[in-house]
Amino acid sequence: MKNIFPRTSPSLLMAAAIIAAMSTLPAVAQSGADEEPGAIAGSVSTRVLSAVSGGFWQQTAETASEGDKEASTQEQRGYYRIVAVRSADNTSRLYLQRIQLAADGPTMLDSTEIAALSEMKAYITDMRPESSTGIAQEPGFAAFIYLKSDPAASEPDTYELFVDEFGDADFALATN
Repeated sequence: MKNIFPRTSPSLLMAAAIIAAMSTLPAVAQSGADEEPGAIAGSVSTRVLSAVSGGFWQQTAETASEGDKEASTQEQRGYYRIVAVRSADNTSRLYLQRIQLAADGPTMLDSTEIAALSEMKAYITDMRPESSTGIAQEPGFAAFIYLKSDPAASEPDTYELFVDEFGDADFALATN
């Protein structure tokens, strides 16, 4: 497994472009503050096929303000979200995102494309979290991604995206 946060690559640039396009939405739609759920749902791009969230992550971040000679540490915590997006050639792309929980609402900390899926030129048909309890006991995230390399295939293949407690992600054919 490899740590995918942060990295610089062409796939990250694509993710940044999608995030930039999404950031043109009103700020209220990003945090959801004082926004009607219908308006939020209506502001989602038609290229978004599916989104699944779950698990959690936590880290200690150093912060320094102007004029301070010493940095302070702050505990950051949030959850993971995967977003399936239809690309221009109608195949699917998958983005793993870390959503930070903040006092003023959730904010996207980072987003990284799962390049292995993009290279497959596959079609995502469904995504599901490994656990639907809504309460993760340990840091990390796991989800099943159902996809077809040929849209005419009768059954999809099942892949698993697994993010361990260190933020290392692995995308592979499911073994169970």
